[in-house]
Amino acid sequence: MEIYNEQLYDLLSGEPRTENGSGISIQDDAKGEVHVRGLTQHEVTNEEDALNLLFEGETKKTLAATKMNENSSRSHSVYTIYVTSKSKMESTEKVIHSKLHLVDLAGNERTKKLDASARVKEANYINKSLTFLEQVVVASCDNKKDHVPYRQSKLTNLLKNSIGGNC
Repeated sequence: MEIYNEQLYDLLSGEPRTENGSGISIQDDAKGEVHVRGLTQHEVTNEEDALNLLFEGETKKTLAATKMNENSSRSHSVYTIYVTSKSKMESTEKVIHSKLHLVDLAGNERTKKLDASARVKEANYINKSLTFLEQVVVASCDNKKDHVPYRQSKLTNLLKNSIGGNC
């Protein structure tokens, strides 16, 4: 999934990209688990297939040239891997479910060094979400804080369980 200008896009969907996002949304369930509704999921059975999906998504990320970087990432991307494992040794058929987020953050942007207004808009979204991520991490580490502002951005809301220690 790509977070571009605070809009969510499915990097593995065959649907054309629209300006208002791709109809996917972040939602919490009754147990406090974070889910992304409308995001495509692919079942894989080996490392090669998983890497192929990762590389496919990487080729669809939003890139643009800036003065500092010819192929600058203009978005954050999150690749979520769900792992289900069963013990071959135990007869209890215990199943363990895990979720792993691989996050590729866009770099902090210096808006004074950008010339195009579209790049400035992108940079503002990137910088704002990175600032919110920092605030959430600091707040989650502070035992005196009663509230952690996960919902400030789609990135921090998506990573709520990982940052909050429930992963």
